[in-house]
Amino acid sequence: MIDSLRQAPLFAALPEHDLAQLAQMAREVEVQAGEVIIHQGADSDALYVVTSGQIRVFLTDESGKEIILSLDGPGTVVGEISVLDGAPRSASVAARQKTQLLKIDGSALRNLLESNMPLAMAVIKALASRVRKLTDATHGLALNSAYRRLVRKLYEYAEEVDGVLVITERLTHQLLADMIGCSREMVSRIMSDLSRGGYIRVEGKRWIIEKKLPADY
Repeated sequence: MIDSLRQAPLFAALPEHDLAQLAQMAREVEVQAGEVIIHQGADSDALYVVTSGQIRVFLTDESGKEIILSLDGPGTVVGEISVLDGAPRSASVAARQKTQLLKIDGSALRNLLESNMPLAMAVIKALASRVRKLTDATHGLALNSAYRRLVRKLYEYAEEVDGVLVITERLTHQLLADMIGCSREMVSRIMSDLSRGGYIRVEGKRWIIEKKLPADY
């Protein structure tokens, strides 16, 4: 458990004895693909550390429409905001595949934070980073077109392999649409045009970005 906790940026800088304390509080949990770990609006007092697999963090409106905030893997911590402020969960979290997590009770963590300044500072920095990401996302939704939001998301998931940008994450058109807040049809049309223009090429389950994507559509 100590090695799994060390994967999380939130806890990575903690000394061994602090990680050991956290490990004593943690309980291993396994969930299957599609299973909801955290329900938006629910009351709960625990945070989770992803140790293997992948999760999606998403919001749902009254009509059931979803917008995906992020796809995250090992080292991700979720649920820490409700643990700190006691308010209902601000978003839902579900497993995209079989996923292992460590569950840490909120009251035990708060007691540790009161006596452990390095851990408290790590939590503050993590929350500040979360606020910055949400601010950037809000800025993008408010000021950027669907095309620009899509391009930004594609570059976010692209990795350089042998001098070219490759997207190995399985991003369906519907998933991309849910991430950037537009229709699947819009994403499909843009991706088709990018493919015809020689900007993106499909290779098996990978997308290859052949050249710099246009600034506007």
